[in-house]
Amino acid sequence: MSGVLTGFFIVWALIGVGWIVGRAGVLGPHGRFVLNRTTFFVASPALVLVGLLSSNPAEVLSRPMVVAGTAGLLTGALLAGAVRLLTRRRGADLVVTAISGSVVNGANMGFPIALYVLGDISHAIPVILFQQAVYTPLYLLILHRVTEGAEGPQGLHGVLRSIIANPTIIASAIGLALAAGGVSLPEVALEPVRSLADMAIPAMLLAYGLSLHGSRPLARDDGYRGLIAVASATKLLVMPLVALGIGLLLGLRGTGLYEVVVMAALPTAQNVYVAAARYRAAENLARDTVLVTTIGTVLVLLAVSALLGV
Repeated sequence: MSGVLTGFFIVWALIGVGWIVGRAGVLGPHGRFVLNRTTFFVASPALVLVGLLSSNPAEVLSRPMVVAGTAGLLTGALLAGAVRLLTRRRGADLVVTAISGSVVNGANMGFPIALYVLGDISHAIPVILFQQAVYTPLYLLILHRVTEGAEGPQGLHGVLRSIIANPTIIASAIGLALAAGGVSLPEVALEPVRSLADMAIPAMLLAYGLSLHGSRPLARDDGYRGLIAVASATKLLVMPLVALGIGLLLGLRGTGLYEVVVMAALPTAQNVYVAAARYRAAENLARDTVLVTTIGTVLVLLAVSALLGV
């Protein structure tokens, strides 16, 4: 449990620095944009590559991947069904609620939590691979259909192109191939990659802190408070329970079970907000669910740590 507190202290300290930097205007109006693009195109791929080179591909792509995929899809389907059955919300509101409650922040929060709480960033990789290769294309296609003509990737080909061009997917493919082949890169070649990887996590958290400055969450006029509460509760409570059940069914116990539940308890991904903004669909619902779950994750992980005895 002390590891969770220590990890979140580090995470929130860096987010707080980002908020202060945003408030002071140190990086100017485009600071968050530059940090996000730097981490997405440069630092995160380097972090994934370094993590995979020191991991066992069979472990990365085995049961943790199954848990991440099944928990995400099942939780999203359950939430969509509940919203459709119990409310009159349809279309973009329904889709954004479902993905807000089932898509985890595997990069911006997954890497820091995997490092500071679990001790190894490789625990976040199965979640990231599943979401970027499977879940993100799926919900982008659905959003495109329900918004009918909004700007964004056009159909299956557009989404597939975005996957193939995704630098994290490319780095994952290279890392898995090198690790599976037992290829050891010279230290002189790895050192620049490690230096870039070291920049990823602080830059992610600083960027998120920057995004919090000036925001006005949970505004009554939005009409999304109920859906935010449902999506947040599903993300923080239902999805970890689903992952726990699937992990037990797959024979995971002890540390292995704890790791997949921690990854399922991560907050809602900022990518959900990015997608909602791209399609002009329930943007504030996605943004505020990200914020609520990012705060609530601390309590959930403390409970997970206490219950699983890790």
